[in-house]
Amino acid sequence: MAAKSSPTHYGTVAVTIHWLSALFIVMLIGSGFRATDTEGSVAKAGILQLHVPLGVTILLLTAGRIGWW
Repeated sequence: MAAKSSPTHYGTVAVTIHWLSALFIVMLIGSGFRATDTEGSVAKAGILQLHVPLGVTILLLTAGRIGWW
């Protein structure tokens, strides 16, 4: 499989970015629900310390994918 996409197939970079984004989105949703259900503000802050960088990572992966395209 080539690194760049062709008219008929996606390249390895596009596929890798796609699946990393999908994994991080699932993690983002899970951490968001977990933060919502958490009572203590210290525990909630700890969860959000994971949640916020995941959101930024997804943003950067999306921007990278658009740039790669």
